[in-house]
Amino acid sequence: MRSWPWPLTLSLLAAGQPAASAPPEAAISASSPSVSDLSAPDLSAPLDLEACVAVALRSHPHIARDAARIEHFRARLAEVEAIYTPKINALGFLAPTFTVRGSALEPNVRRDFSPDAWGPYAHLEAVLAMPIYTFGRVEHAEEAARSRMELEQARLRETRNVVAREVRRMHAEYLYAQSVLPVLRKGEQQLEQALEQGRARYDEGTGEISQVDLMKLEYGYAKIRRFTRVAEDGAALSLGALKHTMGLPESAPLTLTESRLSRPEDEPPTLAALLQAAAESRPEWAQLAAGQQAALSLAAAERLANAPAVFLGGNLNADWAPTRDDSPNPYHNDPFNRITGGVAVGLQWSFDPFTAAAKGAAAEAQATEVEALKRFARTGIPLQVRQAHQEARRALDFIEISQGAVKSTKRWMLSGANAYRTGVGPARDMLEGLAAYLEARSSYYDALKHHRQALADLAFAVGQDHPVGSK
Repeated sequence: MRSWPWPLTLSLLAAGQPAASAPPEAAISASSPSVSDLSAPDLSAPLDLEACVAVALRSHPHIARDAARIEHFRARLAEVEAIYTPKINALGFLAPTFTVRGSALEPNVRRDFSPDAWGPYAHLEAVLAMPIYTFGRVEHAEEAARSRMELEQARLRETRNVVAREVRRMHAEYLYAQSVLPVLRKGEQQLEQALEQGRARYDEGTGEISQVDLMKLEYGYAKIRRFTRVAEDGAALSLGALKHTMGLPESAPLTLTESRLSRPEDEPPTLAALLQAAAESRPEWAQLAAGQQAALSLAAAERLANAPAVFLGGNLNADWAPTRDDSPNPYHNDPFNRITGGVAVGLQWSFDPFTAAAKGAAAEAQATEVEALKRFARTGIPLQVRQAHQEARRALDFIEISQGAVKSTKRWMLSGANAYRTGVGPARDMLEGLAAYLEARSSYYDALKHHRQALADLAFAVGQDHPVGSK
């Protein structure tokens, strides 16, 4: 009976950084798209922010990519588990052969090569191999492959959090441009009217307005037109970026329920609650645990590479050739008319200690690397939560400060504009008041935008794809 090799599929863990552990598989598969189930989202009605996030989590190609990677490593795990299943190799053929009468035990053997003396020769050979014990090597390989699949599941969770954060940030960018545009257009309209009025007064020669005042008005009008154009382009670009982040084509008819940024109603949760949520939900913790387990299991499997494998084997040989006489002697090897076979238990041993030691050391080094990342994450993740929380609190303070500035600059602008229209004030006061008002309104909307983006960063920092404070 021959010997035969079979693969111990351990190399699937050699590539890639440790990345993730995961929630239950049902939760992952229920919330993540498969490669073949990505129907177009319904965009017939306006979408709010969370609906935009839901579309992105269903349509974004990176999420579909990571879901496919989970299925890839699920198949690799099944490949390792299949090592203990029977493998059968078979070979069969049919060939012509001439007639031979007599056997090796007879003195006269007659060969007939005539055309009508040729006949068929059929051969079948089948070999069965099934490992039944590998001294723990396959079991460690299964654990390593299972941990790698869990790693990919947690990587999918992280990708979902990244996509949700980017959608929220792009949504805030678009609303910021939409909020600033009406203010700029209104200011442009006011300056255009003031410029027409100034030209008329200058042409009258009454002395109410000088050429310098007229040039200031023209300069201010040109400047605000430039700002308006930049804001219009920014709105179009940010809308395209939002569609891209949602996994939609540029031509998708996306309409939002919000037309501008609004003042937040709720404050973020306390820092202590957020740190606790990050300690429980951040997918990187699960990534590190699964990555370290995968590396340790792989190291254990490689250390057992020099151990023998116990196998159950069997073979079957069957030959038939009617043009050959059968030999009645059982000690005579007759390859043309026979049926032979057998079953055996044996050992297969491939001894290569240096290669096994090198692969085991590489896997142990990967486990050490994961341990170093763990120590870094213990301080880095809480720092990220504190930073995002501080940004959100600071944005709230800036909103209050900017609101007061908007009120005072609005009075300044109206006072200067009324004085200019009635001819008792210079153009400079009107221009300065308008510029201050526009800057204050822009700062107010900028604070609203930064608050929303800080909340998006905060949700990511605690490991959520939904807003902080929600379930």
